Amino acid sequence: MSALTLQFTQAGLDALLSATQRGFKGKISHMAFGDAAYTPNKTQTALKGEKERVAIVDTDYSDGETSDLKIAAKFDAPLEYAIREIGVYIESPDDTGELILLGVYSQPDTTLGYRTPDVKVLQWLTLSLAQIPSDSVEVNVGVDNLNIIVDRELADMALVQLNTMQRQIQQELRLVALEQA
Repeated sequence: MSALTLQFTQAGLDALLSATQRGFKGKISHMAFGDAAYTPNKTQTALKGEKERVAIVDTDYSDGETSDLKIAAKFDAPLEYAIREIGVYIESPDDTGELILLGVYSQPDTTLGYRTPDVKVLQWLTLSLAQIPSDSVEVNVGVDNLNIIVDRELADMALVQLNTMQRQIQQELRLVALEQA
């Protein structure tokens, strides 16, 4: 399968240009998954089969070194569906709270992944910003920044490791006591 390319939407580009003309940057803030597979077009204003939309939780952008921007979102709702489209959203430049579809990843007859209720998906996406005005976007990272996420699974694993270390120390102390007896 060839690499997917982001199809920028006219509505998203218009919102970016509106923001830059007013001296602001477009704020990329959300990512969405959907279950429709198709060839995206620039007149789209929504995903065709959106199932889940979440805030961006992390970003990796090398200032000036490359025109690529990496963003990440954590999908953890108890849903099940085939991932066939990915949408990237920016905040409206009019401060209305509206989210505008900036671009879409999808291909006909192609499944990008599968969501199950028991599996959390951390989706990293690399956006090439070469097609938009330079220095026109920024990423608005949501509340669950990946630098501070401590999920239940990680906490459970840490507890198990601490309990194991405690048992090993107790066993070593018993061995030392037996050797001295």
